[in-house]
Amino acid sequence: MSKSYKFIDHAADIAVELRGNSLDELFEAGAEALLASIFDEIKIEDDDLIELELSAASKEELLVTFLNELNYLLITKKWYCTSIQSIKIFDDAEGCELSAELKGSKLKDDHQLKHEIKSVTYHQVEIVDNNGDYSTLIAFDI
Repeated sequence: MSKSYKFIDHAADIAVELRGNSLDELFEAGAEALLASIFDEIKIEDDDLIELELSAASKEELLVTFLNELNYLLITKKWYCTSIQSIKIFDDAEGCELSAELKGSKLKDDHQLKHEIKSVTYHQVEIVDNNGDYSTLIAFDI
């Protein structure tokens, strides 16, 4: 299994099942699912590089924080992440940290959103490690 995401039926929000061979891949799958929820296919130059450093008390909190940060960059800063150049998740007894380099670019006004995500929620988020295969459900509040 490599990183993947699958949209699943949900009454009001967008729900996604994420999978990855590592925590890094699980977070990448989450980013891809978030961006696929917001736009149909989009072609832009990725001429910017942003470095992110985030920390949280748990893997679940870190995933939600990371995806909300991507959403913040898009909605508030009009910056679209086209790819994750590198991502590293550190998880120990003291908490979790994320270090990532994101490629992307400022959006022009003519890009239409498919959905505007209000927030990534904690509803049903529980990262499961099945012998190195990670999975979780996550919901995007629209």
